[in-house]
Amino acid sequence: MIPTRPLPAFAIAIAAILLAQSNQSVGASATETSPDQVKGKTYRLERVYLVSVHVPSGSVDNVLQSLSAAVGLQYGKYDQVAYIDAEGIEQYRPLAGSKAGAQETVTTTPSKVVTVSLIHNRAVLQRAVDAINRAHPYEEPVIYIVEGWRSRATSADEKNPNRWWNQKQK
Repeated sequence: MIPTRPLPAFAIAIAAILLAQSNQSVGASATETSPDQVKGKTYRLERVYLVSVHVPSGSVDNVLQSLSAAVGLQYGKYDQVAYIDAEGIEQYRPLAGSKAGAQETVTTTPSKVVTVSLIHNRAVLQRAVDAINRAHPYEEPVIYIVEGWRSRATSADEKNPNRWWNQKQK
């Protein structure tokens, strides 16, 4: 039996992009649609960069601290916002020319995927990728960057019974 675990955020984002591309004949293409065209009573959409990076479990805090110092990881009225997947196993085998030198066996390392969204600004993206590379222990960090949209609240939707402040204490 093959063990399963939840899909990392970057895999979900990539699947959404692939599905969107395959469904473009159904509606307007992504280039014809703007986040400004999708608004609700209590939300709006904005363009972002979705950045996912594989990080050895022991280095997650260092990478997040570096990212927070460089770009703040702000999402609305919150900062240091990130999604960290459950621990998995990353595998690799160094080849000739790598700092580790060519090796015969595959190495496995406990690893997590850290995903953040950044405002759609190339300078901010540059600072984030620089911060990851400074703090990451690998010779070549595994970083995925996808352009996308994220939702943003335009009001607190004060009377919505599903909001945490309207929930009864247990």
